[in-house]
Amino acid sequence: MEAIIKVEKLWKCFGTHEVLKDVSLEVSKGEVLAVIGPSGSGKSTLLRCLTFLEIPDRGKIYIEGSLLGYRVKKDGILTRDSEKNINRMRSEIGLVFQHFNLWPHKTVLENIIEAPLLVRRMKREEGIRIAKELLKKVDLLEKADQYPSKLSGGQQQRVAIARALAMYPKVMLFDEVTSALDPELVSEVLEVIRHLAKEGMTMVVVTHEIGFMRQVADRVIFMDNGTIIEEGPPEVLLQNPKNERTRRFLSKVL
Repeated sequence: MEAIIKVEKLWKCFGTHEVLKDVSLEVSKGEVLAVIGPSGSGKSTLLRCLTFLEIPDRGKIYIEGSLLGYRVKKDGILTRDSEKNINRMRSEIGLVFQHFNLWPHKTVLENIIEAPLLVRRMKREEGIRIAKELLKKVDLLEKADQYPSKLSGGQQQRVAIARALAMYPKVMLFDEVTSALDPELVSEVLEVIRHLAKEGMTMVVVTHEIGFMRQVADRVIFMDNGTIIEEGPPEVLLQNPKNERTRRFLSKVL
């Protein structure tokens, strides 16, 4: 299948600490890739590199075959791409963090239409129409004119998902989007992601929700200490992991 994301030998260091070490992976169109692993294993840094919010020290990232963040000169040397091109490619990727990052001084509707109007140069009427469709999708249409402070954590996270979808991304990245929520609010956010999977949205989901991952993911990657230790279909990796480190991790979370 066509690879929307291709990562080749990615390294990222913070000072002397190697957070990502020689990471390579591909994500096919329509695939749901789940990324699991202990805290500090490099999962969130990987997602931030995929949007160039963190700049890799080595390696290459391709989005639909186009190199992210760099241009290749005639002599084969890489040079930093223009911010315009980086932002253009970044706009094709939706990223939802564990903390909602909604603008508190803007209503739910205003939060969603801001980027399409500024980045996509969408007309306001069209932006409002799309925002209302997305709010209906995440079951929050009645909250359009409220401010984030009036919403529960689960509702705010669903608004954050709608805001990312408003840019019509080709792939969605979710970074432990339920970890900051009260347990009773987790299911409403997972249901939105489950619905996106059924619609064929390409997604990379960093999650600790193992049961949910078993239902939704096409493939699972287990990371530890900045490297990919093991990968495979959820029914294989979760039930019969080959690596001892994977087995130890799963024994604590299953």
